[in-house]
Amino acid sequence: MIGRLRGEVIDRSATSILVDVQGVGYQVHVTAQCPYRIGERIDVHIHTNVRDDAIQLFGFADAIEREVFHYLIGVQSVGPVKAMAILQTPVADFIELVLRREPARLAKLPGVGKKTAERILIDLYDKLQNLAPSIAASTENTPSNLPASAVAKDLMSALVNLGYRGAVAEETAAAAIARLGEDASLEALIKDALSKGR
Repeated sequence: MIGRLRGEVIDRSATSILVDVQGVGYQVHVTAQCPYRIGERIDVHIHTNVRDDAIQLFGFADAIEREVFHYLIGVQSVGPVKAMAILQTPVADFIELVLRREPARLAKLPGVGKKTAERILIDLYDKLQNLAPSIAASTENTPSNLPASAVAKDLMSALVNLGYRGAVAEETAAAAIARLGEDASLEALIKDALSKGR
C-alpha cells in the first residue's frame, strides 16, 4: 500500500492532483481547499483504497488529517468519497464539533445527515479526544501581530489544516490580513495566503 508520495504536482483539478514521482504519475484525490499548485514539490500523506474495479489514492497535508479520514471511513455509511467531502471542513473544526457533541451542526456538513451525525458522535468521540492535544499544540500560539478577530481565527485554523505549522502559519495569516484587511472574506484571505507560498 502507498502511504506517502514525494514528487512534483504536474496537473490538478478541484478534487485531485497528479503527482510525478520519478517519471510515474499518481492521481491523488484531495479536498478542494488543498493548497498544492502545479510545479510545486510536495510530500503528501496517502491513504490507498483498493476496490474491485480501481485503486484510489487519497492525499492529506498531514498525518492528523489522514488519521481523521481513517476514523471516518470506519463509520457505518461513510466511505472514502463522503469522508473527503466531510473534510472540506478544517480538521480542527470537525474535531471541535464532535467533542462539543453538536449533532445538528455535524448534520449540516456535506454528505452527513442526522443519522450519520449521531453515528459519528458515537463512534468517534473517544478517538478524537485523543487527537485534541495534537490539534491544540499546532494552534495554541497566536502571535501578537495577528488580530484577535473571528476571521483571523478561521484563517489560522484553515492554514493549520492545510499543513502550515507554527510561526509559518501565524506569519502567513497575519500577512494576508495585512494585505486585504479584516473585512475580506475568508475565501479571499486563504487564496491570498496560498498564492504567496509557504
